[in-house]
Amino acid sequence: MVVDLPDDQAERWQAAAKDANLSTPRLVPRHLADTGLATVAAGASGWLYAPASTGPTGYRGPLDVPALADFTTRLRAASPLPVVSGVGISTPALAERVAPLVDAVVIGTPVVRALMAPPPEQAPVLTTAFAHALYPYATTETRA
Repeated sequence: MVVDLPDDQAERWQAAAKDANLSTPRLVPRHLADTGLATVAAGASGWLYAPASTGPTGYRGPLDVPALADFTTRLRAASPLPVVSGVGISTPALAERVAPLVDAVVIGTPVVRALMAPPPEQAPVLTTAFAHALYPYATTETRA
């Protein structure tokens, strides 16, 4: 996924990715109007990335889960692509709240932080907690 891809470079990138048989998922900002969602979705393949928070990567504050639910509904109306969420899903409890709204959840920063903090044995414990929180929502089914 290329974040903040300039519009004037998008066509070139998408063509190169297609030639290399790569998907071109797109990060979709919540502030886009429905017409903007359709435009971004039309230029994406693989999935659409719907950040759970409007904060930066590594955000650890509260999430507006109803706003994310509304956003994913808008995305699903604009595209058949799977919706993936991340950014701000800093605890297993938040992952469990977000999982029913999307097709996949990305967990990165919390695990990296656990790997970098002593004792490093906490990283597997935290990763296991995230996996258990997401397990009821795991599926082998794909949307496309």
